[in-house]
Amino acid sequence: MIKVTDLAYGRLGAPDLDRMEEFLVDFGMVRADRTKNTLYMRGTDGDHHIHVTELGEPTLISLAWWAQSEEDLKALTKADGASEIEAIDEPGGGKRVWLTDPDSRKIEIIHGMKTLAPLEVRDVVINTGKDKYNRSKIQRVPHRPSHVKRSAHAVVKTPDSKKTIEWYQSQLGFMTTDIVYADEDKNVDLLTFNHIDSGDSYVDHHVFLAVQAENSEFNHLSFEVADFDDVHMGHDYMKLTGKYKHAWGVGRHMLGSQIFDYWRDPWGRIHEHWTDTDLVNNNHCPGRYATHEGLINQWGPDFPLEFLDDPHVHAL
Repeated sequence: MIKVTDLAYGRLGAPDLDRMEEFLVDFGMVRADRTKNTLYMRGTDGDHHIHVTELGEPTLISLAWWAQSEEDLKALTKADGASEIEAIDEPGGGKRVWLTDPDSRKIEIIHGMKTLAPLEVRDVVINTGKDKYNRSKIQRVPHRPSHVKRSAHAVVKTPDSKKTIEWYQSQLGFMTTDIVYADEDKNVDLLTFNHIDSGDSYVDHHVFLAVQAENSEFNHLSFEVADFDDVHMGHDYMKLTGKYKHAWGVGRHMLGSQIFDYWRDPWGRIHEHWTDTDLVNNNHCPGRYATHEGLINQWGPDFPLEFLDDPHVHAL
């Protein structure tokens, strides 16, 4: 139907907005707005908000994606089960069409939201390799939360990954980047990484990952941060608060190559910091990897099985 341009935000529920805001501030976001029942958090880039929390049960409510134009919104209204175009009656405004994916997950396609002035972040200058003489100033990284820049990708579990992937690719224009298959059966796809269709332009290795599972569940939201130091300083800051459960990291993934670190919010939902991803375009040839090849790290701690099978992960 259309080709979306990026993940806009995840919309979660939480029974305590104060606790959620505290977690997201410690994680590296800044409040953009807050109403009686909803919290809107931004990053350092210019998007009005990159994370929404509504007062209620701790679950995933929806995933929101950016449309290229209002014409794309009009095209989407012809999709099965799509809503009409509606004005977004929330801070930031804009327009939206609602869809429902094969797992009954609510999908927002948005356009025209207000932007904000970017927030200041220190310059990243590194003396390394052939560029040993880039930086003449002393390097001192302040102890503080990470600088979350933008919303980057979402990961969900689905009982029918083939059907789910076909829907996202046909409706939103995603393209397969890489696939991880079962060690015991090459015909069983366990994880499918998808990137934005942006032609010859380079985009993140993945914006959406579908994991074959028994149930439809939400796994995590991912956010790009300023740099390598920001991942580690964010890790130390979250750890020293003593308030949150660490999920996995710090390490460098094999597929995507991101330097990553994962933390659980007060209700167990995983939020990821990352920096330095691989970039692909439409000339990329999808790879197929066995589990023991695709789920390992280039460096860092081994993949924890509870990352995908934690009892605190909520349906959808």
